[in-house]
Amino acid sequence: MENSKYVVFEILGVKKDDRQNSFVFDKDAECIINNDEYISKIQVSSDIGKAIFYLHDSLEISENNVSGIVNYLSLYLGNMMIALLKNSLKYSSVLLKPTIRISELHLIGNEVRLNDYIRFTDSLVCCFKFDNGNEILKQWIEDVKISDYVIKNDKYDILFLLLQGGNIVQKYMAMYAYLMCLVKEIYSSQRENQKQVVKYISDNCSRVGINLILSLCTRPGAKTNEKEDQFTALRNKIAHPANINANVNMSENTINQLASIICCAIEDISS
Repeated sequence: MENSKYVVFEILGVKKDDRQNSFVFDKDAECIINNDEYISKIQVSSDIGKAIFYLHDSLEISENNVSGIVNYLSLYLGNMMIALLKNSLKYSSVLLKPTIRISELHLIGNEVRLNDYIRFTDSLVCCFKFDNGNEILKQWIEDVKISDYVIKNDKYDILFLLLQGGNIVQKYMAMYAYLMCLVKEIYSSQRENQKQVVKYISDNCSRVGINLILSLCTRPGAKTNEKEDQFTALRNKIAHPANINANVNMSENTINQLASIICCAIEDISS
């Protein structure tokens, strides 16, 4: 380690075993951080399983401020995990269920107890290797907005919690319902409205690189010329199946794309 002061976090729910799709960097990714009160550099391991925050050597650390510093780093990494979800188009077939926890503290000698400061943010298999890990890490870091993340932390925590679900269909339906709740708040509506979800997705999916696919609405009672986006169409196919024997095509890609749109919706809610 090149700095004497650093904190190591485990990143869970991204690194996979050889039975699941995964993505890796060809080498550990690094990014120099400018103009941050605490952080001088961030390094993410090539398997996306570990993040190391190097702090300024000049930073004075004591028992009085260590908890606040560690909490700040946890928020920072949590914000990076939101950026990982939001920019998931590059690794869309990888099931993402990010959770973070502290692994090592090297701040004021060797006397800091980890348990005092742990915070949870709470077929064919492919491994995609990226040779531009530094660029991807930089993109995650550029999306970090600590003050906004703190204000909306409860909303992001709900998203993280929903992503932990084991049943992919139930997870999708819960995430769509959450998006509908967020859209209601964005448009200051009296009640939740699927039409507004279609409008929001249609207007914002390009922000995260998703191509909009519109089709005739399958919701019972919809007008004959009413359209719906691909996420709403899938939701309605599950909730109102015309053929109970029809297969529902659900994949990690679908979950990741919906998660990235939810990230946009949380961003758009007024602070």
